[in-house]
Amino acid sequence: MTQRSPETLVRSMDPLPPASPKISVVIASVVGPPFIDECIASVLAQRSAPQFEVLIVDCHGPENVARLARQFPQVRFVQCKRRETVPYLRRLGVEHARGEIVAIIEEHCLAADNWLAVIAHAFECDCAAVGGPVADYNYDRLRDWVTYFVEYNSYLPPWPEGETWNLSGANLAYRRQVLLENLDCLNDGYWEATLHPRLLAGGARFRSVPQMAVYHRGPFNYGYYLRQRYLFSRAFSGARRSTLSRTQRVLYLLAAPALPFLLLLRMASRVWVKRCHFGKFIAALPLLIPAITTYVIGEWVGYAFGPGHALLEVE
Repeated sequence: MTQRSPETLVRSMDPLPPASPKISVVIASVVGPPFIDECIASVLAQRSAPQFEVLIVDCHGPENVARLARQFPQVRFVQCKRRETVPYLRRLGVEHARGEIVAIIEEHCLAADNWLAVIAHAFECDCAAVGGPVADYNYDRLRDWVTYFVEYNSYLPPWPEGETWNLSGANLAYRRQVLLENLDCLNDGYWEATLHPRLLAGGARFRSVPQMAVYHRGPFNYGYYLRQRYLFSRAFSGARRSTLSRTQRVLYLLAAPALPFLLLLRMASRVWVKRCHFGKFIAALPLLIPAITTYVIGEWVGYAFGPGHALLEVE
């Protein structure tokens, strides 16, 4: 595992609290404004939250950190010297966190105003990780609905409550000790593909919590999104490649031409069953088909040849 030496910049309005915060919110920032600004503001506006801290792990640039530090002086920052992957940025946040719980939210998302209170309550049970739904932001543009349906169709509200294996990397929280015990696999790919299978195989329990909502903010240009979808799919499948047998990989590669149709059918079924903006789904179909095809191409390349440098380019 490659060791890196980031520069660390810590800024705080007040001295460190005498007791450790209950929750450390870790936000990896690659894209920068306006997404990161809005995400931070939503976390700081929490109601009835336990004591918490916010850590921004940034590789967008020192000017961005300086600007955010002026705007949000109560936030702590970890500044990286170079462009890093999102999983690596999150790992740095874990290492700098002081809370017993580490909450993860994508910089493209906004937290519901009771997000942290719900997380704290959810960990009263014996579970290693909890997660919730990813809701839409009532988009005006069809291209943003495409992003939402493709990325988050597995996490649409209404979200079931109870034990699960399926949590979204855009909205989840872990016991920090669990992450510290598994630092060796936090760099290698998105944690849903690397960390979660290990935890579940070891008997860890995950819990889905309907009230733990975040809102996917958008917006993205369509061409930008297609490229990001390819990169993410290649990075994700490239990380999973080592967990599959050669036979499983070959079967996937042979079945790939049929997968866009199967994925579209599965997506439509989820949207229909959950009554989640089915009209928007139908209107977005002409844009959804190229996006899903790009998704499958990225996975095919990842399973065939590995992740390459795709993870480093995902934003």
